[in-house]
Amino acid sequence: MANYLEGTDAEADRTDKYDAFKGLTVLAVDDECNNLTLITFILETYGLQVMTADNAKSGFEAIKQYSVALLINDITMPKEDGYWLIKKIRSLTLPQKRDIPAIAITGNVGLKAREKALEAGFQIYMEKPFDSEQLITQAAKLLLNSFKNSCIRVQPG
Repeated sequence: MANYLEGTDAEADRTDKYDAFKGLTVLAVDDECNNLTLITFILETYGLQVMTADNAKSGFEAIKQYSVALLINDITMPKEDGYWLIKKIRSLTLPQKRDIPAIAITGNVGLKAREKALEAGFQIYMEKPFDSEQLITQAAKLLLNSFKNSCIRVQPG
């Protein structure tokens, strides 16, 4: 019984450090339903709201219509892939849409795949499979940087 309670406390301690991000919306785009389910479960555990799209075109429409704080995007998808989606997003006029922080998730491995993803406009590259701690840590890092960059600094006069 004590182990169960200790495990519960440990889990609560882990999720508390991400409280600042509760209620923010993340868009996950992947053609694999199991991946979307996993990403949704992980992020919702930490209080994030998750929208999903099973293809790049639907993901692009969601970005245009909704306020999204973070994009998690599979690269390898049929028809329009993750590179297509990030290029479309980065070409948008509105900065709050164009500059959405983005994580690439992919089964493509290696240095060239990583470089290609970062050059395309992703800030983080993650290889599948990934674990929940890795995903939430990278998401939190991007969200924190996004908040820091969007703060208006007033210079003393």
